[in-house]
Amino acid sequence: MKAKHVLAAALFAAVPLSALTAQTFTRGEAVPAAMPLGNRPGNPIQDMPPGQRLISAFGERPVFSTKGDKLAFIGKSYGDAYEYDMATGRTRNLTSHAASEGYLRVHYLPDSSYLLLGPRILGKTREETRHGRIELFWMDAQAMSAPVPLGITVFEGIAVSPRSNMIAWSQVKAAAGGKPASTTIYTGRVAVNGQSAKLEDVREIVTTTECFVEAQDFLPGDKGLTMPCYGFGKGPTGVETKVLSVDFATRKITEYPTPSTLYGEVEGIFPDGKRTFVECAQDRSKGMDLCILDLDPKKPRYTRMTNIVQYGGWKYGNPVVRPDGRMVAAQVGSADVIDAGVGQGIVLMDLAPNF
Repeated sequence: MKAKHVLAAALFAAVPLSALTAQTFTRGEAVPAAMPLGNRPGNPIQDMPPGQRLISAFGERPVFSTKGDKLAFIGKSYGDAYEYDMATGRTRNLTSHAASEGYLRVHYLPDSSYLLLGPRILGKTREETRHGRIELFWMDAQAMSAPVPLGITVFEGIAVSPRSNMIAWSQVKAAAGGKPASTTIYTGRVAVNGQSAKLEDVREIVTTTECFVEAQDFLPGDKGLTMPCYGFGKGPTGVETKVLSVDFATRKITEYPTPSTLYGEVEGIFPDGKRTFVECAQDRSKGMDLCILDLDPKKPRYTRMTNIVQYGGWKYGNPVVRPDGRMVAAQVGSADVIDAGVGQGIVLMDLAPNF
């Protein structure tokens, strides 16, 4: 982030939500055919709209706890995991007690224990680490014991059930012997026993060679999964995305069409399972906003929720919805970053009742 952006972000200290005046977002404008960058002067961190506030001047990839009373996030890629208390506004470091090579993601299990994704051993290159060395770890709810490796490597992120210890993830199989590269979605259950855990009931769900799929969110009743689909080397900016879901019983993959002019990467789902957030952009390398997608394959309506690209060079990313459906957490930062998923601050947005 540029120096002026860092300075602006540092002006915001985390405060309890009880000290803030509650204002809300309502349904936004329908996504237009294009989302061009603007040249509005000013700094969007200093000029946030009603119902939106910066709670941390650093951080990326936020997730809500099952009760919605805590918010965990990664401080920086290959850094420590942190936790924000929604009642007190205090932030604590979750992983500084144990040596590691750092983490890329953190999640909650329903019992408030944690899942962490990171490398046990770094690869020779950034790409080798990210695509072949990211392992899954479990850590106790008190964040006192060393993270326990669960014995799997993961492509990008994982999905965690809000009602059980069921998780889903994907793994990549490289092209070989004339066969194309593929990704396979798996599910499993994290069995916790005191200060340890292991992965059980591992099942293969579906394999695809069409694109690289990532586990995102469970559908209601843990009957399926939403998935972003990445076509690397395609599209005007080097990656083409699709929004997919898979039904666990039938193993059928459903696509929710994205406007051809937009980059659309599926993110946090709403509790009712009927809508999901999508990172949307005309050119994500220059700016990105948040949209909501109605999960209807015949009428996949996109609704624009933010307009940070009016400033040019800024983006929101990795939005997640609180379990009560009344609040969204996302990361904010400059668009000119090297790695995917990099954020430079955590933002909360209120949603109107019955949104």
